[in-house]
Amino acid sequence: MRILLIQPDYPKDYRYGPKGAILFPPLGLECIAGNITDLADVRIFDHRVFDIEKLKREISSYDPNYIGISCNFSTQIYHVNALAKISKEYSNNGKIVLGGWHPTLAPDETLYSPYVDIVVRSEGELTFRELIEKDNPKGVKGLSYKNNNKIIHNDTRKLEDLNLIKSPDRSLRIGKARKRYNFFGIPADCLETSRGCPFRCKFCNVHNFYQHKYRIKNTQKIIKELLEIRKHSRFAYIIDDNFMVFPDHITDLCDAIIDTGLNMLFMTTARVDMVSKHPQIFEKMADAGFIFLFLGIESFSNKTLKNLNKQFEFKEIRNAIKILHDLGFIIQGNIILGANYDDTVADLESTIKIAKTLDLDLPTFSLLTPYPMTELRTEVEDKGILIDREWREYTWFKPMIKYPNLTSEQLEHYIQKAYSELRFFSSPMRRITRITKSRGLPYFIRRFANFKFMKSLIPSVKNMVSRLLTGG
Repeated sequence: MRILLIQPDYPKDYRYGPKGAILFPPLGLECIAGNITDLADVRIFDHRVFDIEKLKREISSYDPNYIGISCNFSTQIYHVNALAKISKEYSNNGKIVLGGWHPTLAPDETLYSPYVDIVVRSEGELTFRELIEKDNPKGVKGLSYKNNNKIIHNDTRKLEDLNLIKSPDRSLRIGKARKRYNFFGIPADCLETSRGCPFRCKFCNVHNFYQHKYRIKNTQKIIKELLEIRKHSRFAYIIDDNFMVFPDHITDLCDAIIDTGLNMLFMTTARVDMVSKHPQIFEKMADAGFIFLFLGIESFSNKTLKNLNKQFEFKEIRNAIKILHDLGFIIQGNIILGANYDDTVADLESTIKIAKTLDLDLPTFSLLTPYPMTELRTEVEDKGILIDREWREYTWFKPMIKYPNLTSEQLEHYIQKAYSELRFFSSPMRRITRITKSRGLPYFIRRFANFKFMKSLIPSVKNMVSRLLTGG
């Protein structure tokens, strides 16, 4: 049995960081691979690194029995369907399987494509494994598929304990791809310590994807993965949807990282209210090597924050940023323009003005976007204010909602204005001084003490500084 797993390229309007400056390994596909390599020969093709012509040659020569394609962004689905078409044309009756966020949340629509045979709903390790074992989708829980032009939805698969699922297989990365995975030029890797989120923000579908469950890996399993990653990288992105849920678990993990002497740097997500409630946890995280945090700020209006189900208030935002900056964290904070249906031009102006006072290291902006299987989507459809159903337009930067007081042109203008007036890592020397003063030079020397690694890092640092100084 031969399996080819394809990571599609980013959506064309992907804007969270300068192009090419951030590229992490295809962890989702590596998780699938890690659970089937005892059953089949598996290859991973990263289309973010390699072009279409190489993919065609790979399919023709390898002739896979199953071709799995990941689709996490709704706006990717058209590109993914094009990859499915190519896969059909260049394979010898290989079955095309789609998985990820969009196929899970819109399985019927995904299967309308004549090039898609099977959809894996929710997480795919055990579902895909059973499909390979049986070589038939019939009765495999968690699958949707076509049979005589009829769409069949098998029963939902109960989510498994994460500690019983095999770890990702990082050995399948091939030369050029392995060298390209980086964070602003620094060799980087990624991992999960949990899946799901216990909160229910109106615009988010994480809780639906993970069947309203939140699960964590035990500390021993996480440390084992980190020891593997450390062989080739000192920087790891913990990609959890919500890393900070159980403070005691985070404390135990940080203690284990320190006791193991990993001396790595980490980036992950955090909630504003968790910073305010548990500042001591973030002090422990800083000691363990956590340095980059993503905060979902979303709005500066308490009324809007409540409507979005964020469960914190504006005063906590300023407090959280101060706490994190004092501890030497680099903060990326996302802000939604038009987060309230009643917003006006004055509200957009005010949002940008307040954002400037927060001194975020990497401010990002998006528009309120009604993705599938979200409370927001249902509300927008019920109100009859959905502008477009074309998924290719769901980029976070294209207006999808009709506002009574704002035109689409005004929304597009203000998101461009926000990005032009708040640059990534502005005043870089001031920020670098703050970070090094808080953490101390020995903190970073310990983490980059390996001479070979330091030597490879020099051109990366030069490139990163150049990007930051030029804004590009």
